[in-house]
Amino acid sequence: MKSVTKRSFALVGTALIFTAGWIGIRNARGSDHADTPQIAASPGTDITDVFVFPSATNSNNVVLAMCVSPLIPTGGTRAFDPTVLYQFKIDNTGDKVEDLVIQARFVGTGTGQKVIIAGPSAPSRTGTMSDALIPSTITGTFNSAFSPNSGMQVFAGVREDPFFFDLEQFFTILPDRATPISGTAVALADANTPKAATWRAAGVAKDFLIGYNLLAIVVELPKSALKGSADGKIGVWCTTSK
Repeated sequence: MKSVTKRSFALVGTALIFTAGWIGIRNARGSDHADTPQIAASPGTDITDVFVFPSATNSNNVVLAMCVSPLIPTGGTRAFDPTVLYQFKIDNTGDKVEDLVIQARFVGTGTGQKVIIAGPSAPSRTGTMSDALIPSTITGTFNSAFSPNSGMQVFAGVREDPFFFDLEQFFTILPDRATPISGTAVALADANTPKAATWRAAGVAKDFLIGYNLLAIVVELPKSALKGSADGKIGVWCTTSK
């Protein structure tokens, strides 16, 4: 399968960097939920956040998490898009080109979906075009953890949205950004005129995302499987492709 990348970076061009002893974020710019009408109409391709952090139960492991398909009401559910190739891309040489990829694909359209994982493996090509790799013979199911490879654990399913976002104040600061969410154009006279210059303080800000879930692909595996460079730094980003 060949596919063209629709979304390159989950955090607007951000690479998440970690070493054996610490985790840090370089050039992080923010979360992303339904930021354009096109993406809002295709939630299966909408990456909201990417997380990289040490395993809470094994200091030799690292956890990679990709959040997609936001704004699922609590109590509701939504399956992954079976036409989308979901990828974690790992740069372990510092050249900002993926050296390894972990791919997730889904078979079926309901919550009984089969989860198919490939990698971490070297991609057959890099950049905006992707080929599906040969997957593990061990498959999983939606909302259930499984182990596609020795030492790797994967979960793909519904989770509470972990991001905090004061949407009301965001639209006050940037009025024109309301259009992709509401579908209603902001009056031209007000669209580019900020009504506030800062975020509201803790205790005053309101989290718009309370009560909403999303879909998460979570992979835990040994740090050694990502084969870091001499300085131990690894860059991770995610893509969704059709």
